[in-house]
Amino acid sequence: MRLKTYYPLPKFPPLSLSGAACNLHCAHCDATYLGGMLPADTPDALLQRCRALRQNGALGALLSGGSDTNGALLNLAAMTDAIRQARQETDLIFNLHPGLIDAATAQKLAGVVDFASLDIPGDDVIRRVLGLDATTADYIAAYRTLRAAGIAVVPHVTVYNGDEAGLLRPIAAAGDAPHTIVVIVFSPTRGTPLADAPAPEAEAVANVVAEAKALFPEAEIALGCMRPRARALREAIELAALQAGVARMELPSQKTLGYARDAGYEIASFDACCALPITYESIARRDASRNLPSAIT
Repeated sequence: MRLKTYYPLPKFPPLSLSGAACNLHCAHCDATYLGGMLPADTPDALLQRCRALRQNGALGALLSGGSDTNGALLNLAAMTDAIRQARQETDLIFNLHPGLIDAATAQKLAGVVDFASLDIPGDDVIRRVLGLDATTADYIAAYRTLRAAGIAVVPHVTVYNGDEAGLLRPIAAAGDAPHTIVVIVFSPTRGTPLADAPAPEAEAVANVVAEAKALFPEAEIALGCMRPRARALREAIELAALQAGVARMELPSQKTLGYARDAGYEIASFDACCALPITYESIARRDASRNLPSAIT
């Protein structure tokens, strides 16, 4: 009966290592979400951005951006030295969103990035939505590549129809359980090829949460920030996810917070993304006495 809530802005913003560029243009995003990230697409730009963030009291950053045509984070291999320097100078907590990373790049980032958020999509989504000549097995291999380099990995599964937790079974079978699993929800986005596709129902999200919890009973299941924002559906998804067993939620609605309080949940809040490792919670925990931004209403 404890709910951890997460608020990335302003202390844990997303940085795009590719700026506005993406070579993949997936059908669900089409580079739309890059517009909400801070550009940091050259080594100097990344260093300047991280220095400014630290000076302004930031705790960390998500290192993300567009993808190359092989499904890897665009510019990542060329930015490893700058990421290392930024970490040494600022001591910011880095969450890496690498895509299909190779072993050499992972090894260069060992001890530099604190954890990695890795999507685990299904074969159909990889072909139909991402447009990649790859398979789920390639993403499981990327998970193992990161783990072999000593980087903590937080798998992310996107709900389309409610059976996506099964994508995590190879990780469960290997016995290398993550500390957190993030469930995100397909959200039809204006201006993209999938703008008119239906959003998943709350029951589908609950099914994925419950199965993920069954596969990884010791892990904390999070409802991530990427989910539909239409009020009624958002609130239904959040409530269904909470009742199905999520322990973390990014940007919960006021209605969900009210339900959780009335149900007796102890609520703790953090200035970070919901994949944050437990070891960093004392750094990122919000002081309830401060005047902080409220949840999305």
